[in-house]
Amino acid sequence: MFDHPEIAKHVSAAHGALRKQATEYFAAFDLDSWLLQPQGILRKSFWEEMGRRGFLGVSLPTEVGGRGLGVLGSLIMNEALAQIDDAGPSLGLHIQNEITAYWLASTQQEALRIKYLPQMLRGTLLGCTCDTELNGHVETTATRDGDELVVTGSKAYIVNAYHADLCFVSLLLDGEMATVLVEKDLPGVSIRSLFDKLGTRCIDSAIVDFDAVRVPATNVVSRRGVQQLIHWNMVMTRARFLISADAYFIHRKTLERMLDYGKRRMIGAKPLASWPINRHALARARVDSELMRAGIADVFAKFQRKQYPVAEAAALKWFCVDRAREFTALCAEWQGGAGYMHDSPFLHAYTQVRGLMMAGGTPTTMKVIANGALACQEEVAAHAQAEVAWTRA
Repeated sequence: MFDHPEIAKHVSAAHGALRKQATEYFAAFDLDSWLLQPQGILRKSFWEEMGRRGFLGVSLPTEVGGRGLGVLGSLIMNEALAQIDDAGPSLGLHIQNEITAYWLASTQQEALRIKYLPQMLRGTLLGCTCDTELNGHVETTATRDGDELVVTGSKAYIVNAYHADLCFVSLLLDGEMATVLVEKDLPGVSIRSLFDKLGTRCIDSAIVDFDAVRVPATNVVSRRGVQQLIHWNMVMTRARFLISADAYFIHRKTLERMLDYGKRRMIGAKPLASWPINRHALARARVDSELMRAGIADVFAKFQRKQYPVAEAAALKWFCVDRAREFTALCAEWQGGAGYMHDSPFLHAYTQVRGLMMAGGTPTTMKVIANGALACQEEVAAHAQAEVAWTRA
């Protein structure tokens, strides 16, 4: 990945140092020792460990407390985390680094940034982004009451919710979309249900209820209708790009495993990989892997040019996750009965990809975003220029 010309030319000594540090750390990482219970979710102390190691805020500008390594720094973290064969921690880091911390880093509310962002970068505060609702559209509201907002509604499938300290809630305020920061320990905030997921099980997903929760009116992180929607999409575009890379790394590792397994497993006195139909499938997988790599490099280049590729990142996420899902399922099938046992690396890879399908938006949502953003490229580009102004680039 990092030898691709579009990426290699941006790798600095600081990027190299992060890559060495993260690769060595996660190569020896024992995921089970960080779980609350076997097959359970991560302990909250995991986030403080990430903060101590300097793995939080790697992409954020140094002037707001980050490491200043941009989206390339986050991509390096993706590669290192891929070694542990579980996409859960990577998804959790996307929420903490690329969405919630980014909300604070880019907000016009300086007081909120000063109060919360340093603790988020230390891992002593954990954020979750509360967007999805069970009915498919936003009904959560904030109403004004003096110098306070009263937040009412429910959010579903919220990653990091169980341990979160800060909820970044998408809602309707004065008839327009806004994002409001709600401290989770306030009266009226509760976890209704913790989901039992198929894959990425070590990172929690829950329903969060807000029952007339009172927060200061200054806790509006971002608002103003269309501008808010554009800002939200810019934030999510970074996360979708990194989820695409998660899928690529899973696909690449699965291909390497299957090439080795396919040489050793004999079917009718011939290696599994030598059968023509399987050779064709493996050849397609190699091509898909190269297409993913090229797509990631192309979208990365647009980030570097401050273009914020909303449509391209959505299309890339759909392609990478879809191809990884298809190939990991096929590999589980090739493994025969063993491919449907819990200890199958191919089945495990498939369940991880299923988790990635839902994170950051479903495949159908990605197609809708890609189509809509492509149709409005000039407007998106104009808003993107305003969006990056805070970086002082």
